[in-house]
Amino acid sequence: MSTPIEQYLQRLQMPDSFRAHKMDCELCNSKQHWVLLHSVQGPSEQAVDLPVLGCQECGHIFQQYRFEEAFYNAYYDKFYRLNLFGNSEPERAFFLDQVRRGEHLYRYLKEVLPATGKMLDVGCSAGGLMIPFAKHGWSVRGNDPDRAYVEYGKKIGLDIDLVGAEHMSPSGDYNLIIINGSLEHVHDVNQVLQLCRQASADDGLLLIEGRALGYGLEQGFLTHNHRRYLSASSIEYLMGKHGWEPIRTTSEPVCGPTRPGAVFVLGRASHQRTDECLADVKAQGRKALEETYRPRLHAWWAQP
Repeated sequence: MSTPIEQYLQRLQMPDSFRAHKMDCELCNSKQHWVLLHSVQGPSEQAVDLPVLGCQECGHIFQQYRFEEAFYNAYYDKFYRLNLFGNSEPERAFFLDQVRRGEHLYRYLKEVLPATGKMLDVGCSAGGLMIPFAKHGWSVRGNDPDRAYVEYGKKIGLDIDLVGAEHMSPSGDYNLIIINGSLEHVHDVNQVLQLCRQASADDGLLLIEGRALGYGLEQGFLTHNHRRYLSASSIEYLMGKHGWEPIRTTSEPVCGPTRPGAVFVLGRASHQRTDECLADVKAQGRKALEETYRPRLHAWWAQP
């Protein structure tokens, strides 16, 4: 009989040679966790046995299994959009929505940004969010592992590298780095945050959007595409761990109304990190998990 991982790969129509291993918390390394869900929604809206765990130390919510990096390279280069939209090529409506979300984002950040500067969009897809910043005189660059979407953006003149976020090699003077939703997909979240810190100017800003958890709670299911489900506290913990000071956290529609349920955390590059601050964030994460997320996810088990 095939294993749950082999069954999942078959559902994705991907080779069953990819390997996966069980994870401890990737934020605080705790081995103590609760099982929040035994399965998530997979391809064709069918359940797949990818358990979701909640860390008892910091409240981080993540899938139990982590695949080898080669799986993510193959999946996001070819299979992700095909499974999600039925087509690997970007549609114009998708790109225009990216542009509109970028316009909302520029207006939201304008008061804390320099008049012009350098922007990096990590996991930028076709790159539409960068266009409003470029129109206001910013130098913009993005990266993404999805070949078709990168080529779409490059054809209209955007500077986008075809590379996974763990292997980007940007210079260290970006005034603004954004990661809109894609941090929930990457293989190694800590490596990505380390590279972002290296890429930042001394007083640079980092904006991270977490969407999978809030949107999932609204819809009544979590999906297989998201390897972790970021809450406000887990984003703040990641920032503090890797050299950023969170300065603004909100669930307001920072990028407009088309991505409901998202949470946004804005951080500023900092050379100070105190264990006391990280301990406070862990406590907030535990409380949110115990009082909000765990009860709501467990309630799904009782549904027919």
